[in-house]
Amino acid sequence: MRFLYTLGLTIPAVFSTAQVPVRVAPVRHERLQQRHEVTGTLRAVARGDIAALEPGRLLQLNPREGDQVASGEIIARVDDRRLQARRAQLVADAGVAEANRSTSRAKSKLAAADLRRAELLLGKNAISQKELDRYRFEAEVTLAEVDATERTLDSIQRQIEFVDVQLSDTVVRAPYDATVVKRHVETGDWVAAGEKILTIVSMGPIEAWIEVPERFAGYLDASTDPLGVQTLASRQSLNVLSLRRVADVDPRARTMHYVVTVSNPDAMLVPGMSASAWVPSGESRMQLTVPKDAIMRSAGGATVFRVADAKAIQTPVRILYETHDRVVIQSGEMSVGMPIVVEGNERLRDNALVTVQDQRTTANPMLAGYQSTPRRSRQ
Repeated sequence: MRFLYTLGLTIPAVFSTAQVPVRVAPVRHERLQQRHEVTGTLRAVARGDIAALEPGRLLQLNPREGDQVASGEIIARVDDRRLQARRAQLVADAGVAEANRSTSRAKSKLAAADLRRAELLLGKNAISQKELDRYRFEAEVTLAEVDATERTLDSIQRQIEFVDVQLSDTVVRAPYDATVVKRHVETGDWVAAGEKILTIVSMGPIEAWIEVPERFAGYLDASTDPLGVQTLASRQSLNVLSLRRVADVDPRARTMHYVVTVSNPDAMLVPGMSASAWVPSGESRMQLTVPKDAIMRSAGGATVFRVADAKAIQTPVRILYETHDRVVIQSGEMSVGMPIVVEGNERLRDNALVTVQDQRTTANPMLAGYQSTPRRSRQ
């Protein structure tokens, strides 16, 4: 019993002296442009309804809601038996037309030969001019018959080509890489031409439509600094690919839309999610900044852990605005060069003992595990 009691006293003492490995970065004093947070909504680059181009019974409809489809992938098939029968009939008609063309060509050759002989006989006064005119008439008629049969055959061939287009339209393909968000019909349903069968949204990059007060538009257009955009759910910075302005101002809110295209490699961003951005709103001035990874967010506000005497001291800060990779803060307890914890801070408590790791190595397994773990706000 004494052994257990002694062990119970010594275990907390061992853990109370354990040092947490962390990495730090210094507080900087930087000249930055004043920024203002604006909000917006994520929208798909492309959203559309896939429709049947030919009427008929739906034989196949592969994807369901949430499934991903690749550009050119077959997603639906419409019954094509009537079109196949129509094509077979036209092919038979084309065969008859070819036979008629051969007959008319043979007649034309015979009529042309008769005309040449008649012209020779007329020179010998063996036939009259009236008989020669009759041979000429027959030759011209047979030439017209050849032209008519060729036009008939060409018309049939054009009809076959049209039916081939209709047959290809019975196979519905995805126009671009997308995710299915709604099925409007089911396999076996009769669909009319133009009737919606699926609604899809594009995959890949996604657009953040942010509302910017018109008084800040000039600062944003003139800025060369990268725009910091993040989702309100994760507060993680997004990789901005492009920025364009919609030349239209809301007359009531006095805001205008900017469209920010951001990458979405893991498809975690979906249309309808809320987004925010820090847009330039004033002139440049010197400010205290810390890396974004140093900020711990909770219901009580934002804090950082500053290191002093091998202890991590939790310090409240006021966030003024954010840039692409840093946060501008205000705090009476912070100064330039002060070491701030940027890795390992999720395991810390106020006044916890810490050991600062070499910035160039990842030898500590606890830090290695930290690097592969997504950041979550402490509640």
